[in-house]
Amino acid sequence: MAASRIQLLLPAPQRWPQPLPDSIAKALGRADRVDVASAGVPDVPASAALSRLGEDDLTPDDIRAHRWLRADPAWIRADINGARLYAVGAMLPLDADDIDAFAPLVQSLCDEAGFTLDIAHPQRWYLRLPRDDTALPTFSTPIEALGEDVFDHRPEGDAARPWRVLDNEVQVALHQHPRNEARQRLGRPPVNALWWWGGAALPDAPAAAPPTIHSDDPLLRGLARLAKMTPAGVPDAWPDDAQGLFDLRGMRAEDLADKWLLPALEWMSKGNRTMHWMVEDGPTWRLARMQRWRFWRAARDADGQPMHAP
Repeated sequence: MAASRIQLLLPAPQRWPQPLPDSIAKALGRADRVDVASAGVPDVPASAALSRLGEDDLTPDDIRAHRWLRADPAWIRADINGARLYAVGAMLPLDADDIDAFAPLVQSLCDEAGFTLDIAHPQRWYLRLPRDDTALPTFSTPIEALGEDVFDHRPEGDAARPWRVLDNEVQVALHQHPRNEARQRLGRPPVNALWWWGGAALPDAPAAAPPTIHSDDPLLRGLARLAKMTPAGVPDAWPDDAQGLFDLRGMRAEDLADKWLLPALEWMSKGNRTMHWMVEDGPTWRLARMQRWRFWRAARDADGQPMHAP
């Protein structure tokens, strides 16, 4: 039987079940640590264009007709050391009333700057920009800036000046908006900024991609559409006919082990099968049935650290 092309995109090590089930720790101890490229998954740029394609309502030609930037709702909180990015995008609960309140105000400010606000999802906002030669500054992604002083992530240079002006106008307008008072009465954090990021262009179609991509992440769904495949959702549990990439980064720790990793190891034990486990902010592992003979190797955790018996 040919080796199967299966990749599991897994949460960061601190979000794995603790203690790690013995069979999973032993499998990691016997696995090969490899680079991501060898797993057969192309690099996914932090591209608003790719993410917008993954929202499923525009074609690649529609996307390429413009330039795109993410403009995600954000909460910036002042403290004694500055102003920190506390939450952005999916971390902020927003409903239809929030959109109805904030969107017209933000759109009017963007109109003055020559941009169009495009709200594809309550927590994923975009700016549609003219396709011209105007330089865009380099923006930090939310992952790079979360929890840090936002002034350390302000774009610099001549290209950044109009964006700093727009950013300040948006922050002042949102800070004063009465909807934020209503949100705070409901126990929700304010929406007092937009976080600009993802100015990369839509990349070329990948030369190699998984046969199927199961994900709710618009970046990965955009990658699937770029490769001319239909993206799929993530099943509730490991399917016996598994193929392709499964994005499990949002999985609860107990479900990750019981519904996915343990059944995956059982599946792998029944034939000449291999898979890759790609740990967010961690290593990539290649697992294969033949590794069961490496019984002398010490068990390891998701980050590759040896696990010592109590």
